[in-house]
Amino acid sequence: MTNEQKAEERISVLSPFLDDEDKDNIAIFLVRERIKPGLYRIQGGAVQARARTGWRLDPGEWLDRRQEYGDVGDHSLLTDEEAQEYLDAMGLRLEDGKKMLIEEFRRVNGYDPVLLPVDPKFKERRDAARQRLRLPPKA
Repeated sequence: MTNEQKAEERISVLSPFLDDEDKDNIAIFLVRERIKPGLYRIQGGAVQARARTGWRLDPGEWLDRRQEYGDVGDHSLLTDEEAQEYLDAMGLRLEDGKKMLIEEFRRVNGYDPVLLPVDPKFKERRDAARQRLRLPPKA
C-alpha cells in the first residue's frame, strides 16, 4: 500500500452533534469520524462540551448512551457555526474541542489525523435523517 493510499484510509472529519434532550444541560459532542471507502463513517474519538464542565474527553459511554436513546444522531448534526452559537452561550470555543481531539489522536497514534475541512456529505446526512424523523431540513 502506498503512502497516498494509507493517507486516504485515515481521512477524517470533525462533526459536531447537539444533545438537547435535557434543555437545562445541553451538550455538544465533537466526534472524529473516519471516512472509509465502502463504509459511510466510522466514529473515532469524541469530546463533550457542557456549560458546567467545559470540554472533556468522552471515554465512549456518554456518546454511546445518547445514541442508544436516539438523542444524538445524523438528525442532530450541526455546522461549525451552529455549534459555536450553542458554545458561545456556554462560554466555550469549538476550536478548543477540535484541538483536544487532535491532540488525543496524536498522543495515541504518534501522528496527526488527516482532516477534511468539512464533511462533504453533511447536508445529505442531516437532511436524510431529518426526513426519516419528519423534521424540516435546515438550509
